[in-house]
This record gives sequence, C-alpha cells and structure tokens, in this order.
Amino acid sequence: MKSIHFNNNDLSTIRNIREHLYEYLLVFSCDPVTEAAIGSIKQYFQKAYGCEMATGLRPHLSLFNCIIHDYKLDRIVQGFEKVARHVEPFRIELNGFDRYEGGTFYVDLEENASDRVSQLAKSLRNETVGHLSKWASGEFKFYTDPHVTIARQMTPAQVDSAAREWKNKKFRSSFRVTEMILLRRSLVNGSKFREIARMPLLGLPDQTLVQASLF
Repeated sequence: MKSIHFNNNDLSTIRNIREHLYEYLLVFSCDPVTEAAIGSIKQYFQKAYGCEMATGLRPHLSLFNCIIHDYKLDRIVQGFEKVARHVEPFRIELNGFDRYEGGTFYVDLEENASDRVSQLAKSLRNETVGHLSKWASGEFKFYTDPHVTIARQMTPAQVDSAAREWKNKKFRSSFRVTEMILLRRSLVNGSKFREIARMPLLGLPDQTLVQASLF
C-alpha cells in the first residue's frame, strides 16, 4: 500500500483560510414594534409546527449574502457605502403571508416597497459583482425578491399546516429604513451573526449628474 504524505505547510494554509472565511449578511432591520410582532409569530411556528429554523435570527429583510475571506471584504463594503450614499431613506410596507416551494414561509412586502428594495439590491450587485465573481464565485446572492422570513427548511407537512392556518390571515406593518446593517459569522466555530458595520442611506445627489447639468 502506498503511503500518503501530508504537507504541514499545506495544512497550515488550509487552516488559515478557514479561520478567516466568514459568512456575511446585509440586512434592513425592522422597527421594534414590527420586530416584536414577527418575533412572536416565529416563536409560534417553532412551538406549534416544530420549525427549528424559525427563531435563529431576529426578524430582518435580507439584501445580500455571501461567503468570502475577510481580507477581501473592504471592496464590497466600499461598494455598498457608495450605493447607500445616493439612496434616500424610505418606508417599507408589509402585507400578508406567503410561502416558497422548498419550505420557506414569510411576510410579504407591498408592491411599491418590494420594487424599491429590489432595485436597491440590483444597484448593490452592479457595484460589487466584479469583485464578488472573482473572490466569492458561486457563493453570493442578492435578494431581488424581498421578504421577511418566518421559518425556513420546513417539511411539506409543516408548510401545509402553516398555510392552512396563516395563508389568509391579515398582517400589516410599516417601518422606515435609514441604514443597511452588515452582519458576520465565522464558519469555523458556528458562531451567531454579529453586527460589524452600518451604512446610512443619505440620499445625496449623484455628482456626475449634477456636474453634467451645469453645462
């Protein structure tokens, strides 16, 4: 039988990469009233239907998710901040429940709010996709179908039970978003997401358009 030789330098490199590899999540937070209302629904889903993936995160609206080495993050943050500078704060309206095939139950957005968030996600993608395609190929996602998740990875039976009880229930809430929040968690020790940056929506004019209008 041939012997197998492991290069300690290679193992050290792999270990170093893993220790600096993180999952990042860019979100809008809900206001306290909406967060409490949705949080109670998430707890109900866990207790009534056994949905273990219902209460892991506080209620939020996801804009972006990726897995990337931490020293490649700066360019992404710069791109997100550039987009945020030219986006005005706006109001998000939530209305009713729906579900995706595959086991996700969620709170839906009003059409106008959904369009605003979807367009923002597209702008974030346009500003950073070149860098992400190089350094996080196949491991990034921009959420162009915005929603607030109640529970995910539900079984068909859990989805059917929840749909019968909640599909036609009314739920309305609104909150103003003024900043995007970047969260991070390690892939090595299974830590929870922690906030690492806030990016305010400033609504500043595009300087290129301002300069062009002078001529």
